[in-house]
Order: sequence, then C-alpha cells, then structure tokens
Amino acid sequence: MTTLRILATTDLGTAVVPMRATYGQTGTVSGVARLLERELERGPALWLDVGDLTVGPAMVLLDERPWDELAGLPIACCAVGNHDFDDGLDALRAGAARLRYPMLCANVDVGLPATALIDTPAGGVGVIGLAHPSGDAFTHAPPARADWRVDELARALRAYGARWVVALLHDGVTWWPSADSIATRADRLEALVRPWAAAVDLIIGGHNFGAWTGTLAGTPAGEAHVYAASVLVADLGPEVVVRGVVPTPAVRPARVTPAVAAFDAAAANVVGESAERWISRTGAERYLPDRIAHAFRVTSGADAAFVPLAHHGAQVPLDGVIAELPAGPVTELDRVRLFPADDYGPLVVELQAGEWERILAHHAAAADPANTATDGEWWNWCRMPAGTSTTSPRPASVAMVAGNVTLVSDWLDRELTSEPSPVSARDALVVG
Repeated sequence: MTTLRILATTDLGTAVVPMRATYGQTGTVSGVARLLERELERGPALWLDVGDLTVGPAMVLLDERPWDELAGLPIACCAVGNHDFDDGLDALRAGAARLRYPMLCANVDVGLPATALIDTPAGGVGVIGLAHPSGDAFTHAPPARADWRVDELARALRAYGARWVVALLHDGVTWWPSADSIATRADRLEALVRPWAAAVDLIIGGHNFGAWTGTLAGTPAGEAHVYAASVLVADLGPEVVVRGVVPTPAVRPARVTPAVAAFDAAAANVVGESAERWISRTGAERYLPDRIAHAFRVTSGADAAFVPLAHHGAQVPLDGVIAELPAGPVTELDRVRLFPADDYGPLVVELQAGEWERILAHHAAAADPANTATDGEWWNWCRMPAGTSTTSPRPASVAMVAGNVTLVSDWLDRELTSEPSPVSARDALVVG
C-alpha cells in the first residue's frame, strides 16, 4: 500500500528570509516548499501546519498581518494558532478567508471549519484542527469547548473515506535548555490528549519553540521547531511512523515581496552598537534578559526592572538559545525580533514592601524545570530565569513589559496600576 509522507510545521511567523541565529541562519518557508518538492518527486506528500502563520516581526515591519505572503504556500491545511486571535474574531476570519487552504478549529467556536478531508494518491487524509486549550488566557480567543469532539469528528472523517486521521494541536511539550540543546517532557501534553488520542492516527503539536518526537497516550506524535527552522517528518502507511525532525534550508524566495523587502531593509538599518555579545540561555555569562532589564530600568527611571523571557523569543533553541544580541552593530531587525509587537511598553508599576521579593520568588519557582506542577502555565513555556536589574534591595517601582502587568497582578493578588515609560522598549535597548 502506498505511503504518504507528511511534512509538518508550526508558527511559521512569516519566515520569508534567512536571518542570523546563534547556530547559523534560520530556515524559511521557501526552504520548506523545497523540501516538499523533493518529497513529491519520490511519492505522495502533504505539508500540514499547526498555526500562527503571520505572527512576529513582519507585523511590525509592515504594520499589518501579511496574510497574502503566506496564502500561496503549498500547505494542504492548517490549524488556528493562538496569535491568530490577537486582532479579534472578525480579523481572524477575514485572514483565514485569504488563504488558499483551509484553516481549521474544532475546539473553539469561531466560525472556521473543524476538519478537512484531503484526497491524495495514497488515500484520503482527515485533518482535525485544535486551538491552544488555554488561548483565552493570553489572547482574544473564546474559551475552548468542554467537549473537543475529536472522537466524533474522526469517525465522521473515516466514514467519508479518510484512510488516516491527523490531529493538528496548537500546543506542545515542556522544554528547557540543557547543555547545548534542550530537554523535554510530555506528561502534561499526554494528559491533555489522552481522552481522544486513540481516535486519531497521528498527533502533530506545535506552539512551543522546542521540537520533540514520541508517542502521546499510545499515538505517534511530534512537533517541529517554530519559525520554519525545522520540519516534522512522518509517514502514513500500514503503520504510522514519525521519522524525526529535520532542519529547513535557508532558502530566499524567488521574488521580492513586501515582507521580503521590509526584512531586508530592517536588517540593513543599523540603529546602535553593542560592546558585548548577549544570549538568552540559562547560565549564560552575559544573559540577555538582564541586559534588557538594565535598559528598561535606566530609561524608565524605575528602581528595578523585571524581564521574563516569554515575550522575547527571537530564534529557536537548536543550541538552547532563544535570542541573541551580537557584539557590534545592532540593526532595526535585531530590535524588532526581540520586541515583535508595538505594545511592549515598558510600564512602570509601584510596589509595596516585600512585593519585589515575592515576584522574583514566584517566577523562580515556576520556571524551575524540575517543577512539573507549573507545566500548564501558558507564560512559562521557556523555563529560564527572569532578567532583573535593580538599584535597591527593596525597590519601590519596577519596569516591565506591558503584557506582564496583569500576570504579576495575579501573583501579588492585587490590581496594579502603571504608567508608561518615556522611552519605548525598542529604543531602550539602544539608549540604555
């Protein structure tokens, strides 16, 4: 019986041009398309994606979501990602309508199809799209349904002729830096899918930066790195086999599109100079989140600054690093990759006695890789220490990214008021 090869990606983030990374150059969507072409020369193959097509620097550089840049990719279908909800449901539906392939969402009621049935020379493939289970906690998504209906949807797809059923789940395993790579565990994800895993033949995850392969509740599963850095390879045949994760080539597109031109211009625009190299990896001698915290504190006038890494992932952790500020020229693209939205602030929050210590203790305990109890915290995806900077052991004010104010309010169990810093986050990186 003919085998069908699956190439799966997640969080492509408008990765249209190769960019500098600590491990070399980043992969691109053109690189994934090239891999697909090679597979199609050998036999049937499909490209499936797990969502968040347009998130990232392109939204800042173009001042809009570049749906059209991703619309023509040879993707068979995709799931909805958490960032696809950022601009509201109307914008999500309008963006999905511009794609030449279906965007699926079965577990959140947003008016998108739940499933797709794809005909291939090897047989029909049923696909179920599943949004992040906690998306309503950190984006403008409605709550996920109590019943995801995966069993019901899988049965219907098989009744309509699907030889295999694949679940595209916009969620991933827990990971943290380990030596020159990462370590992972899948316990939380396995518990999430256990009620329905047996109903599908393959589970493809995503969302988190780290790649992983294995089984979830007995079903073959895996996820690629984000930003087109790698591709998950799986074969659907008499048996379903996850082959592994392969790097994506750093291929430039054949033509210059608005996004390509914007990335190139930002990479050529030098806005400052860094005397030293800083990286975001646990144990680094020059820890980039501390450098960002110093910049926030100095430019805001606050007594301290607090910088968790969840907002500053600029590259995939092939070597355990999720961001770098190189020694030498700093470009506009460097800044935008670290702050890929216009609402980063920072904001300055007034603190009461003992609250600075409580904030640091809460984050340190939650981010500890050994703490399995916090694997479900949506903001805790990279498991690295927060960056800090302070002029006082008992600071009365702290600067932080705007998105962290609500988070810290929950930790302190009181509503925090804040004032904007006179210097934006991107400018602070250079000025501070």
